[in-house]
Amino acid sequence: MRIAHLSDLHLHPAGALRAADLRTRRLFGALNLYLFRAGTYSEDVARAAVEAVREAGVDHVVVTGDLTNLALPAEFALAAQVLRPLGGADRLTVIPGNHDRYTPESVRDREFERWFGDTLWSDGDGGRAGSFPVVKDLPDGVTLIGLGSAGVVAPACAFGRVGPAQIARLADALDDARRRDRFPIVALHHNLHRRGTLSEATGRLLDRREVAQTLVRHGARLVLHGHDHREHEMVISDGPDLPGVRVVGCGSSSADPRRAPPGQFNVYEVSAGRLRVEKWRIRRENGRFAPSRG
Repeated sequence: MRIAHLSDLHLHPAGALRAADLRTRRLFGALNLYLFRAGTYSEDVARAAVEAVREAGVDHVVVTGDLTNLALPAEFALAAQVLRPLGGADRLTVIPGNHDRYTPESVRDREFERWFGDTLWSDGDGGRAGSFPVVKDLPDGVTLIGLGSAGVVAPACAFGRVGPAQIARLADALDDARRRDRFPIVALHHNLHRRGTLSEATGRLLDRREVAQTLVRHGARLVLHGHDHREHEMVISDGPDLPGVRVVGCGSSSADPRRAPPGQFNVYEVSAGRLRVEKWRIRRENGRFAPSRG
């Protein structure tokens, strides 16, 4: 089973932002976008990543959020167009990030659900549609569990929270996967590691301790995340002699190769309960992604 992991595309088409959109949180977001992020994230790089994923021979693709910058309808439309070649819900799972839940209006209007809800919830879910965690049994004994950590927060902040009810359901899902001798992979947007002082003060996962304890104690094997635009990997465990949980962030998959770090996505190969990671990075010389073993 080969699973590709992309994240933090931050797509923003020209002309998407109108004067009428510059209210509430979007005013702060627009200042950040045009003053600090201009030229960092590229639609061309995102499309090159999708093309490389198709060439990599994967069975499923997970995108761990922040497809958009300001949760504008035009941004979601572009993200859907860019990701369309990857296939439908049987081959694609998209987790919302904090930028995809950026304003009360975007949440109220269910913009994320409109464009990507079908990758998480089927029509048969009825009243449960929109709830997390989402559990998918993939081929070759892999179970994918998607968490929702993103919600509307104060301006200039990017906090996440999974919440006690969802954590309890995560524990049940992991226990069920273990009983069925499956390989459970958990995906969420927010990272579990500590970052710099400013990022911790404004954008951490508020209940990461409780989430991490649940992952370890109930037998997660691999955790995929976004939010941190730099690749990161660690193992979390209850003790040095106990099995740990591998936690991997692939960074931004749309970062311009002239920037540091350049765009990256990962491919995880699960076979007979063992895990191998391929890290694909964009090359500045030709604008194409190529793999390196990790």
